[in-house]
Amino acid sequence: MKNTILLVALSAATGLPALVQANGYPNKPITLVVPYAAGGGTDTAARIIAKKLAGKLKQPVVVENKAGGATQIGTSYVVRAKPDGYTLLMGTANLATNPAFYKTLPYNVKTDLTPVVLATDVPVYIFTSPNASVKKVQDIRTQSKQGRALSYATAGVGSIPHMAAEIFNRKTGLHLQHVPYKGSAEAVVAAAGNQVPLSFDNLAPAYGQVKAGRLVPLAIAADKRSPALPDIPTLKELGIPVVAASWWGVLAPAGTPPAVIRKLNTQINDVVKDKSVQDFLLQQGIHTVGGTPEQFTRYIHEESEKWQAIVREADLHLEN
Repeated sequence: MKNTILLVALSAATGLPALVQANGYPNKPITLVVPYAAGGGTDTAARIIAKKLAGKLKQPVVVENKAGGATQIGTSYVVRAKPDGYTLLMGTANLATNPAFYKTLPYNVKTDLTPVVLATDVPVYIFTSPNASVKKVQDIRTQSKQGRALSYATAGVGSIPHMAAEIFNRKTGLHLQHVPYKGSAEAVVAAAGNQVPLSFDNLAPAYGQVKAGRLVPLAIAADKRSPALPDIPTLKELGIPVVAASWWGVLAPAGTPPAVIRKLNTQINDVVKDKSVQDFLLQQGIHTVGGTPEQFTRYIHEESEKWQAIVREADLHLEN
């Protein structure tokens, strides 16, 4: 009893609060914020990771969708949350691309968030409806050059699919019109219904529509074909050197105790190494990664520099 009282007394003057929190963490439900609408690829990955993580931590991990502002709404919510490990962000590549599109952001990725672990790597595909006039990538070139105004849907401005599409424009000399949605789920439905002739997105949110034959993948923006859809050619194979992949990882508010970060990192790494998780995600074109918080931190910085350079070179502009 005396030792417990002494520990609590000392915690106010030392670094022990983090230790105390980590030893009892978690003792209540955790919220994992997805900055996109429900049903998209980020949401799909977040929910299976949350389910498995809950089993390991012996506490519920609740996925909460906060879409809008090219992920700024959900990200800002987490940044403002108490840094105790109970509010986490399923961060996306927008953390690296948004600084290139927005002069000001309501947060600073480098100082307001603490990376926990990079969970996945997700290549971009080009999709179309079986009812659309586009049947192959060459049709996009042909119809565009014939003066037909083709548009494409994405999960939002500044997303990696948006970046991939704009690089596709630059490499082909075409001018496809961007139609941004609040999330992948909406964009996929629009493309499947032929409301928009093309969609640049990851396979995960489109998986159900592809399986049902309501959406057709035309190409993948990757160095090599995916085992998820081995018959789909890469854009490189088709003479269009576009390589682009989204990524999703878990982050916490800055100031979250290091011991809590380490515990989350260990448990989430175990989750993404789980074969049932890997098989489920790979089927949808999602590749699991894992690693340390330090590796994830470096990766975000490298991605930010890469995409900002591409935005400048491609002369991409923010759309309102």
